[in-house]
Amino acid sequence: MKAILLKDFGGPEQLVLREIPVPQVGPDDVLVRVESAGICHHDLLHRAGKLPGAPAGVILGHEVSGEIVQTGSSVTALTVGDRIVGYQRRFCGTCRDCLRGRQDLCRSLSLPAIDTEGAYAEYIRLPAISAIRIPDNVPYPEAALASCPIGTAMRALVSQAGIQAGDTVLVNGASGGLGVHQVQIAKALGAHVIAITGSERKVGFLRELGAGTVLVSDGQYSRDVWAATAKQGVDIAMENLGFTLPQTLRCMGMGGRVVVLGNVSPADVAVSPGLLIGRRIRVQGSGSATLDEVRQSLAMISSGIVRPQIDRILPFPEASRAHALLESRQVDGRIILSGW
Repeated sequence: MKAILLKDFGGPEQLVLREIPVPQVGPDDVLVRVESAGICHHDLLHRAGKLPGAPAGVILGHEVSGEIVQTGSSVTALTVGDRIVGYQRRFCGTCRDCLRGRQDLCRSLSLPAIDTEGAYAEYIRLPAISAIRIPDNVPYPEAALASCPIGTAMRALVSQAGIQAGDTVLVNGASGGLGVHQVQIAKALGAHVIAITGSERKVGFLRELGAGTVLVSDGQYSRDVWAATAKQGVDIAMENLGFTLPQTLRCMGMGGRVVVLGNVSPADVAVSPGLLIGRRIRVQGSGSATLDEVRQSLAMISSGIVRPQIDRILPFPEASRAHALLESRQVDGRIILSGW
């Protein structure tokens, strides 16, 4: 089969087209013909060698949708021809956390492209328990975003931050893959959204998605947020970048909740304990959705509540170009790879 291989760590040119064997299906697996694969910022960090323990010589990609073409001997709940989206992590299904529906906490978690083959390929092998059926009216490119970033945004806003109608929600990195979907979900749930972007060009785009306030900033936005909220601060913040956490903390109102999802420039940041104490701020990390949250995401896409934001669709052999575009911040939402 054709696959895009990470030859070595470095720039986008390290992504090369290769012919490799089709994965062999085990008794509990399904073989999926990949129809669409999203490009996450996580892929860029892996390619650049910035993920501890992540190897070169692998196939990247964990945002995947496609059609089942083969099932293992023990698989009974899925059949050849089923349209599915792949859960973005591999989990055991039997530990305490898996049994209570918290697959994201499984200690046996593994990630496509690190422990197993990834999605930049003609075929991918998935555990059958990780394959989730796609509603008939959802096309493959949109479905590819159901687990990450839409499911990830759902988990952060609903399960972690406990969003309620009337909340004011800050979203930084708002035009990125996570941000564009957080804006829509927060708006749909009755929140007032303050979106932070570094580009004047993206103001109208973010307002169309549902942001009530859009601020253009070079990263120093706390004063503007404080003014925009009449010095009340925000109730919830989606910290999608990581290095801006000190600014985000200064935007919080009393009892605010900050959910950290991004670490695009891995490095330590300074946090004031007095600020956390004085404003009673809760800070927590968040990652992948649960299986149920991915199903909810597919339902929201199917009903039109959330519109997956796809900047463009490129063929798999243009994966290096797609990485370069994303790295240069020329993208609103996600780039999808589809077709050879």
